[in-house]
Amino acid sequence: MTATVRAGHNPYVGPRGFQPGETLYGRDGEVLELLELLLAERIVLLHSPSGAGKTSLIQAALIPRLEEEGFEILPVIRVNLEPPVVTDTGEGLNHYVLSTLLSLEEGVSGRPQLDVAELARMSLDDYLSRPPAEADNRVLIFDQFEEVLLNPADQPAKREFFDQLGAALRPRERCALFAMRDDYVGALDPYLRALPTRAQVRFRLDFLTQQAAGQAVQGPAEQAGITFSEGAVTKLVDDLSQVWVPQPDGSSQPRPGPYVEPVQLQVVCLRLWDRLGPEQKEIRESDIESAGDVDKALSMYYAQQVADVATAPASASARSASGSTCSSSWNKHFGDRPATDRRTASTMCGRCCSSSRTPI
Repeated sequence: MTATVRAGHNPYVGPRGFQPGETLYGRDGEVLELLELLLAERIVLLHSPSGAGKTSLIQAALIPRLEEEGFEILPVIRVNLEPPVVTDTGEGLNHYVLSTLLSLEEGVSGRPQLDVAELARMSLDDYLSRPPAEADNRVLIFDQFEEVLLNPADQPAKREFFDQLGAALRPRERCALFAMRDDYVGALDPYLRALPTRAQVRFRLDFLTQQAAGQAVQGPAEQAGITFSEGAVTKLVDDLSQVWVPQPDGSSQPRPGPYVEPVQLQVVCLRLWDRLGPEQKEIRESDIESAGDVDKALSMYYAQQVADVATAPASASARSASGSTCSSSWNKHFGDRPATDRRTASTMCGRCCSSSRTPI
């Protein structure tokens, strides 16, 4: 197959997260379950391994469903935004509270935005209780909530933030979703007693099952008028789910595993799509084979990202440092490692080097 760039929009998003208005395939069951938990329990902690797609699930799937249910979705909140210089704030400026309020103000329309100094003097409950009369169906969504835990030296600020958060969530008409990585969930325990439900209701988002991965492969292509043969889908998903299984003699053998990482799937499909011929209407197993295995596709994507960084409009020293650091890190840590480690490394490099900084 000739490596011809197909004219038109590539339906795969690559390493960036899905945006509002884009269709997220393979997650219908998780979206429905998470929606039902929020409707029934009001406060939910969503956690997952890094790269499972929490932000994509929220932005492209959950928020539209909540809006269909009649909820008012406030702007997605980050608790670690870099605040502008603030003067005349009074006493007790709390970085996490201010970051939350700045996030909420970003989406304000219909009135002038509050200035930073005014926000810095408000509590979360003060802000949410401001006129006009509060809606009875608001949802607060905190993304990458592990950011509240990154600085171990500000325990008083954390406790104050959680105290304010608990007070703001006491009215039962306010709902909240907290999204964070698995490996930080345990570190939340000292602060959860301040919340009305102590975040006891939790939902874990895993990587894609093989069936869901098949939907994520086929759906975008079919929406664009291209079909995947059954053999092509099976081969691609098997390759993406490959794990190395230790053998009695100490060697390892590749075997299809139960899960596929969404980012790797999107990167491989993005490159596969760019190789399609202009008149091609079906992707066959031979197309997957001619494009190279998954490791090759991810490695080539990594190499392209490094090249893009090196040629970006920045200082020569910055370009050299960035490309040199990526290349030397790759060779040192992953050059001789198993394929699964190289896949993870190349995908991580794609996230780092990509011009899109959107969380996944």
